[in-house]
Amino acid sequence: MRVLAHAERLLWAAGALSLGYCLVVGVQVRGSQNIAAGIGRPQQAGDVAPQNDASRADGVIGRIEIPALALSAPITSDYDVNSLRLGVGHIPGTAVPGGLGTVGLAGHRDSFFRPLRRVTPKMEIRLVDKSGTYHYVVDSTEIVSPDRVEVLDIVARPELALITCFPFDYVGAAPRRFIVHAHLLSASPDGVFAIH
Repeated sequence: MRVLAHAERLLWAAGALSLGYCLVVGVQVRGSQNIAAGIGRPQQAGDVAPQNDASRADGVIGRIEIPALALSAPITSDYDVNSLRLGVGHIPGTAVPGGLGTVGLAGHRDSFFRPLRRVTPKMEIRLVDKSGTYHYVVDSTEIVSPDRVEVLDIVARPELALITCFPFDYVGAAPRRFIVHAHLLSASPDGVFAIH
């Protein structure tokens, strides 16, 4: 009986810790989504002045939207474990939205990039940052091994590569990568807005 009582207390404690962790992560994710939602919106009278990007502790630099998939997620400045918990990570060394080269964004298949399982050619992808909204169109998808880094190579036209693990329903560390290739429609953003 004593063993069962101790096991019960241990399970209750583990459950409480797990719940607490989920609540903390949920609050952090909601915060990054709120920040990303404010990027690219015109500043209203009474809004707080935007922070300098370099001083942003949250690391949110923009937002990705795929309207046809109801996907909207913050873009963080890196793709480390903490950044990917808060949003989709920009791969350092790749282009910035609207820039020459290939913009590389990575995300988890079981969170922000889960809707990518339904992506098809010709879908619109929007990248929103402090300079405005850039429009990309999906060209193709492919499944590759994790060592195929050439998917981020610079090509003749500005492109976007979305990267997530594959298969989508795999349990554990997935063995392959799902890549979405898209091209930039115009190097000029829709509008120039402030981050607030």
